[in-house]
Amino acid sequence: MVLIWLSPLILFLGLILSGRSALTAGALGTICAALVAFFAGPAHPDAAAIIRHFAAGAWIGLPAVLVIVAGLAFSLSLERAQADVDPARPEHGALAEACLLRGPFLETATGFGVGYVVAVSGARRLGVDKAPALALATFSQILVPWGALGIGTRISADIAGVSLIALIWRIALVTALLCAALLPLFWRLSRQAGLAPALTDRAEWAGLILLLMVLLVAANLTLPLELAAIAALAPVMLLRFLRVRGWSGLDRALLARLAPYIALVVALALMRLVPAIHDRLETPSFKPFADASAFAPLLSPALPLIVIALVVAISRGGARQASALLNLTLQRSGRAALLTFLLVGMAWIMVGSGLAGGIGLAVSSVLGSWSAGIVPVAGALGGYLTGSNTGAGAVSMPLATALVPAGEARLAVIAAAVVAGSLLTAVSPVRVTMGQVLIKATTPETAQAMRSLWPWFALVVGFTVAIALAAAQLA
Repeated sequence: MVLIWLSPLILFLGLILSGRSALTAGALGTICAALVAFFAGPAHPDAAAIIRHFAAGAWIGLPAVLVIVAGLAFSLSLERAQADVDPARPEHGALAEACLLRGPFLETATGFGVGYVVAVSGARRLGVDKAPALALATFSQILVPWGALGIGTRISADIAGVSLIALIWRIALVTALLCAALLPLFWRLSRQAGLAPALTDRAEWAGLILLLMVLLVAANLTLPLELAAIAALAPVMLLRFLRVRGWSGLDRALLARLAPYIALVVALALMRLVPAIHDRLETPSFKPFADASAFAPLLSPALPLIVIALVVAISRGGARQASALLNLTLQRSGRAALLTFLLVGMAWIMVGSGLAGGIGLAVSSVLGSWSAGIVPVAGALGGYLTGSNTGAGAVSMPLATALVPAGEARLAVIAAAVVAGSLLTAVSPVRVTMGQVLIKATTPETAQAMRSLWPWFALVVGFTVAIALAAAQLA
């Protein structure tokens, strides 16, 4: 019976492994979840209940879809500015800046692998060969739990039914510990790429990453999810900029290029941190499902993203440019939006119909607290195969609610699973193919890049599984 209850996830992952598109796999996995819930679900839901479960999942996915569409518009409007970044001298510091600071910042603000594109392009401009450039660009994804303003992490928290505030600082702590283990791998790959770090480089970047991770944990303890990673990155990037270029480097051209990002941060800060503005934007708020969170459209990060994108487009080409931007955004975002609805709907059917609970009881009766280690592995598989931490959450969160009792242990296991799924998107076929096409890398060069990243797989999966098991054993 457990295999039958697991069949929606098995079908979804199996279809992707067989080469089917994520959209096809998501649609068939959702249909399978509905059928299994109806005919074999522990709670024996009727058809109306299953439809309500899917609708509640789609409602949870709606804020994410709006951010996906608006974030893509924001990214497309700034493509020219991202391409015009001044070339730097071929040295380790410039490579680290592209992969460890600039890439993560753009991924956090916009998502969609923009940070990866910037990092792999930056590495190539520094003279790095194609295979090592693909491998090094992976490090631009270290903050994917906050990518696209953290929308995938928010969905995972909703599916699991845990407090986002309680979850995000734990995710930050897991990320910080894992980044300490991954930094030596970055230095090793840099040396293989011909830009070996000197002792002073190692000291500088160890200090900068330590500062970034301390600020990341502190920001997630005090700020909303949408602002936390940006707030942690900004002072570290400024510190690095001033050390390299000094105050004279803050010229008008640079400020003009940064203006959209500054406007985004200011808008988010006003919306989230100023009580008078927050309270005014909180109305209207909609909550059509008792077991799903409320949604206030005017508080969505999608609002400043789309407004800034339109302002940039109009400033460059008037209403015609803005219209073209919207058309291109809708064309490119349709599949991602539909896939988000399907994945969250599938996960919500499994949770609401009792499938996840039944799986948990069966597995826990055999493995006990050791079953918690399955959750990060499921997250890693979901992230790797779909290239999306929303997909990772859809696969792993039903298992987290089923296999780990509510409380501190569940929060720690969910944090580990979110990090595992997010960091495995960095080496997913979706992400790597994007870089391969961009720099015209051959299949052997791409395979070489993946072989050099085996420690990434091992560290991410091994570390997060160890955290989940330790949390479950100590609970």
